[in-house]
Amino acid sequence: MDQQKLDKAIGRRLKTLRMNAGMTLNELAARSGVSRAMIGRVEGAQSSATAALLNRLCAALDVSLSDVVALAEKPPERLVRLADQPQWRDPESGYVRRHASPTGAVSGIEVIVVDLPAGARVSYSPWGRNAFTQQLLMLEGAICVHIDAKTQRLREGDCLDFDVMRSVIFENDSKQPARYVIVVRRGTAYGRE
Repeated sequence: MDQQKLDKAIGRRLKTLRMNAGMTLNELAARSGVSRAMIGRVEGAQSSATAALLNRLCAALDVSLSDVVALAEKPPERLVRLADQPQWRDPESGYVRRHASPTGAVSGIEVIVVDLPAGARVSYSPWGRNAFTQQLLMLEGAICVHIDAKTQRLREGDCLDFDVMRSVIFENDSKQPARYVIVVRRGTAYGRE
């Protein structure tokens, strides 16, 4: 799917989720901290949403980024072929996120493959409600994961367990691209360290 079609699909999906939640643009803006005008531009596919912006909107709508990017409104599947796995590129950082899991996986686990370009940095705000836990498994390269004031340097084969209740920054401060897998488990948020 090309970027313009993906922007339209994301915009439609966000608008549907907002309307299903019974929220006006003003209510979503107040809840997410994203301007009403920006939400309108994203819903109308007049602007490509960044990862940070989508994170804030998803948190306010109580949905995951995968719920928006996967754009899935079909019954659960057991198998999803590589060619059918939705992929999204953050226009700000250039990071590419591939939703590898079957749609609506019965296990409640989501598997996401991320390619983080050299020099890229992606920031996420704390997730206030319906937080979840995740693990990051480094496949190639190295990155720094900043969780609040604590930094973890991850290299190939390293695995980090963390939640989204605090701000998280993924940073590739190297000169090589990095690839990692994020495994998300819903309904398993735990307390702060």
